[in-house]
Amino acid sequence: MQHQHGPNCGCAEYMFNEDADDLYGQIEIDKVDCLNETAQNIKQIIRPEIDKTKKDHYVQSDLDSEIIVIIPFNETVRIRQINIVSLNEGSAPNLMKAYINISNVDFGLIETPCVEQFILSPNLDGLFGNAVKVSKFENVNNLILYIKSTINDPIRISYIGLKGIRTFQSKQLANTIYELNPLAKQVDPDKVVFDSVC
Repeated sequence: MQHQHGPNCGCAEYMFNEDADDLYGQIEIDKVDCLNETAQNIKQIIRPEIDKTKKDHYVQSDLDSEIIVIIPFNETVRIRQINIVSLNEGSAPNLMKAYINISNVDFGLIETPCVEQFILSPNLDGLFGNAVKVSKFENVNNLILYIKSTINDPIRISYIGLKGIRTFQSKQLANTIYELNPLAKQVDPDKVVFDSVC
C-alpha cells in the first residue's frame, strides 16, 4: 500500500503543511475551467473549506473517466494541500497529477512530466487532503489538476479545496522576478529530474 502523506507523516519534504490557510479567496473563480465535464459545475465545487462536505453540486466526467481542472489565482501563492472529495465511492477518482504555471491547457498536457502525482482515496468527508512537496509549489500562478479513475467511469467530484500560504505578490511581479533570475534560464529541461513518476 502506498504511503499517503499528511501533516503528521514525518517526511521532510512535506513539512510545514500545517501552517496553511484556505486559499479560496485567492482563486479567480470566474476564470476556473474544467475540460471534459458533462455540465458547467466546476465553479460550484470549488468552495471555502467550511463547505467541503456539501454534496449539492458535483462535476462529472464526460468521455472516459478523466477531467482537467484549471485553477488561476489572483496573486502568487504557495500551495501546501490539495483536497479532492468524491461524490460517492462508486464514482471516485484514484489518480491525480498536478501541474503549475501552464497556459493553453489541453489533454496533451498529460503526456508531459507533472510536478507531483497522487494516489487518491474516495475521501467522502474531506478529512484527507493531499499534502504536496513544499519545494515544488512555491510560486504558483495557476494550478492544473488532471484527475482520473482507472476503475470507475464516470468520475464525480463534489469538492476541490486548496490550502497554502499567500505571498501578497502580484502575478506580474512574480513573472518579472523569474525572468530576471539568471538561474531560471540556465536550467536544461532535459536534465530536470522529477521525484514522482507521471
